[in-house]
Parts: sequence; structure tokens; C-alpha cells
Amino acid sequence: MLRNCPGARRLSGSFVGNLLLVAAGFVFGEILLFLIMFLDDNPGSWFCMGTAIALVMLLVTTVLFYGVGYTGAFSLALSMGCTRRRFVLGYSRRVLAHLVLGYLLVLGLYRLELLIGGAAFSDYPLEAELGFLTDWRFVLAGIAGMLLSALFVGAMFGRFGRKAGLIVYLVWMFFCFVVPKIFTAEPGGEGVFDQAALFTQNALLRMPAAGWYTLGAIAVVSMLTTVVVLAQKQMVR
Repeated sequence: MLRNCPGARRLSGSFVGNLLLVAAGFVFGEILLFLIMFLDDNPGSWFCMGTAIALVMLLVTTVLFYGVGYTGAFSLALSMGCTRRRFVLGYSRRVLAHLVLGYLLVLGLYRLELLIGGAAFSDYPLEAELGFLTDWRFVLAGIAGMLLSALFVGAMFGRFGRKAGLIVYLVWMFFCFVVPKIFTAEPGGEGVFDQAALFTQNALLRMPAAGWYTLGAIAVVSMLTTVVVLAQKQMVR
């Protein structure tokens, strides 16, 4: 598959490095966790901060790193005789391999953090378990979502160049600040944004499973269509 696609093959050079960044995020989270627990007079409970930051790093390395690297790899591959279809398939396989190995790494680090935290903070309860890491429905949905997001971001950068960076930045800020506000909104807020956040939260929580599946299917089809169409129109730089 990748014999004539050097743009996709060259990802192997950064493959291990990206996984090391995920592990580094876990170490940073553990250091932060211990600092908080030891400096706080009454922490009350502890949280798997190392695993949470490792998950964020897996998201960043997948969507941003592989997404931004898509354009250069695309141009290199096509200049070496690779077809657009073969490149997209080959690139997808590499990103998928990164996601699967990254997930297994995060899962192993999560088990390790439970052991470390349970031994170091035995006097405090665990605030919340990350049970979704062992729920195959969430795992498959997360892997598929990050894979499509990486390809989508890459296709956007390939078609619109730096202008796509502003779009990616706005979406990232939306998920960092607006989405958490929606799911933490409580009754009593008087602002327009508070009321809108509470209304959205209630609508999402009351949505049946069929509604979530429908939204997911629409997102998948839309992103796949965008990737395919932009890959056919993208110019080789």
C-alpha cells in the first residue's frame, strides 16, 4: 500500500516521537497531581490527572500533528507517483496505527496510575474512574472521530492553507471553553449565555440514543465527503 507513497511512509520518523509525547504528558500530569496533593492542606480526593493529560496529548498529536503534516506528505507522495486514493488510504492506516497504539499506551498508563495513586493517596478516595477507556463503544467512536478529524484538518490545510488555521483555532477554543460550560451549567444563571448553555445541556441530555447515532452518522459522512472531495481538488505544492 505504501510502496509508492513516501509521504505516508515518512510518518514512521515521527511515529515513536508522538507516542513519547503522550507518555511525557502522563509524567507531567503525575508530577502535577503529586504537587497538588502535597501542597493542598485538605485535597479531599485525587484524580487521574496523568491519564487525562495523556489523552489530551493523544488528541493533539493525532489531530494537530498529523493534520498539519498532511499537506507536506500529500505533495511529496504525489510528486513521487503515488495516487491520491492510495495516499489517503496509506495515511489513514498510519494515523490509525498511531491511535491504536496510543490508546493501548494510555490504557496501560491508566492502570499504572491507579496503582500509584492507590498506594500514595490511600487516605483519599478516587474522585472518578475513567471507565470509558474500557467501554468499546466509546473507544471505537473516539478512535474513529480522531482519525476523521486528523484527515479533515489535513484536507482543510491542504485546500485553504493558513486560513484553515484560524478555523481550527476557533473550533479548538470552542471545545476548550464553550463545551465544558454547557455541561457544567446550573440553573440560576441570569446571563444570556448561561441560559443558552442550560437549554443546550438539557436538550443534549434528553436526546435519545437514536439522535446521537444520527448526529454521529451525519458528522462522519460530512467529514469523509470533505476529505475525498478536497483530496481530488488539492493542488500539489
